[in-house]
Amino acid sequence: MSIDLTKLEYLTVDQIDDVQFDTGIFVKDFDIEAFRESIMEGQVSRVTKDSFSISVQRDTVNVLSDLNGVHFDYLEGIVTTKITASVSFTLASMSKEDLAMALGGATIDGDTITVKYALDAADFKNVALILPILDGGFVVAELPKALSTGGLSISTSKAAVGGLSCTMTGFKSLADNTIEPIVLYRITPAGSLGEITVASAAGTASGTTKLTLSGYTPAQGESYVYKVGTTTTAPTIAYHATPDYTWTAWDGTSDITAQTGKKIAVASVSQNGAVAYGSATVTAKS
Repeated sequence: MSIDLTKLEYLTVDQIDDVQFDTGIFVKDFDIEAFRESIMEGQVSRVTKDSFSISVQRDTVNVLSDLNGVHFDYLEGIVTTKITASVSFTLASMSKEDLAMALGGATIDGDTITVKYALDAADFKNVALILPILDGGFVVAELPKALSTGGLSISTSKAAVGGLSCTMTGFKSLADNTIEPIVLYRITPAGSLGEITVASAAGTASGTTKLTLSGYTPAQGESYVYKVGTTTTAPTIAYHATPDYTWTAWDGTSDITAQTGKKIAVASVSQNGAVAYGSATVTAKS
């Protein structure tokens, strides 16, 4: 029996946009607002190599499990007892600060780095892994208070760049209960809407208009929506914004009920939101 794999190929262009690609960037003293600004400036933070990993584990207990007459796991009884978040990475750089960070707690005195046994708040570092996405955006995993828990590991090989491997774990704080073990961001790149040229002519039935679109070819998975505005203002939508209930799905060919002289807007929408837009003044059949 033969199988036609094309019948099972459901991947769309929009889904490819969300695929993570390449290793990423390691950052110390991460600030989300500064990072959003740096995206536009094309800034990169640190030199890394090999692969990264991000792990978040939730430990739970079922407080109903020991009760007589309870035989199943009920969601009402599930209580979170612990969230463990860690990131693992390999730096190509081996500065004194990097080596001290990998030790978990260390003092630097000149060119000497000494392990600390008693930790203090300053030993818990703010770090982040920044992973590029094919749509031009990023996934960022920030650990506001992290400590190296995987020890220091240095690897070298002939005629190749060495690596400083480290695993850092995020912690909460009694002094500041707002601090979480990990914070994730999905940064969408700043973009602009494609331009749709919209022309309006009298439709088939009275009170309808026939729209003709040009100048933009929708990608697979995109669909049209439209909205009628006033005689002076056309509805607008931002790049990657999700149309609300005031927008109406449209097949791109059917006549639309609208009054002559009003502004009408058409947007092409992917799973990420609006990607193209155009407007026109309505001409309807009288």
